[in-house]
Amino acid sequence: MSRFWAEPRRLLVEADALAVVGGAEWRRVGFDGEADAAFAASVPDALVPRGSRCQVLLADALVRYLVIQWPSGLRGRSERAAFVAHRFREVHAVTAPDWQIMVEPTAGGFPALACAAPAALIEAIAAWARRHRVRLAGLSGEFVAAYNRARPRVAHGFGALGLQRDGRLTIGMWHDAVWHALRSQPLGAGGDNAVGVMLASMRGRLGGEGGVLYCFGPMLDAPAGWRAFMLGNDAWD
Repeated sequence: MSRFWAEPRRLLVEADALAVVGGAEWRRVGFDGEADAAFAASVPDALVPRGSRCQVLLADALVRYLVIQWPSGLRGRSERAAFVAHRFREVHAVTAPDWQIMVEPTAGGFPALACAAPAALIEAIAAWARRHRVRLAGLSGEFVAAYNRARPRVAHGFGALGLQRDGRLTIGMWHDAVWHALRSQPLGAGGDNAVGVMLASMRGRLGGEGGVLYCFGPMLDAPAGWRAFMLGNDAWD
């Protein structure tokens, strides 16, 4: 008989708090200062039992995202890594060693989601996990984890996923099951029509009608040509 493995706890790292999220298990502990200092001070010990499995999610306000469109001619892992680093430096002005980049695996040549996070925070999480004997089941940006959770419920022709939480809006768009663009910004940055402005700017040269805007959090106001579909009040319910 196969051994049963419980679903790992999800630990959400925010700018000023840590929270265990999912179902009825929401618990939150605030902290002062930087998130990496909170892990160094063992703040997560109050939320995650020693020896347990834990998936760590970094709130979108703490990370930077890009959809990587791979150019032809790249050879090997080192050239791909150099190209990704160049794109993050060009778009977000973030560089190693202060930032660490994580790229979601994709089939060769297809666009990939990439996330850059502060290296000091990732190192602090790893050190806490070793010290507390926590088995890390994954570490990613919150939007990436939300999409992976929603993926069985979305159509992959032309659509977008919007995640609104804790004063921030992140939208990722795909076309023919391939990532096209991703934007993340504070609420209010785009005015009353922030969703429409973001979708229009992300759509670029894609033609045709709008698609389905899948929503986690409050129902978003879908612009003309788009249809909003509510996935849930929260990505982790």
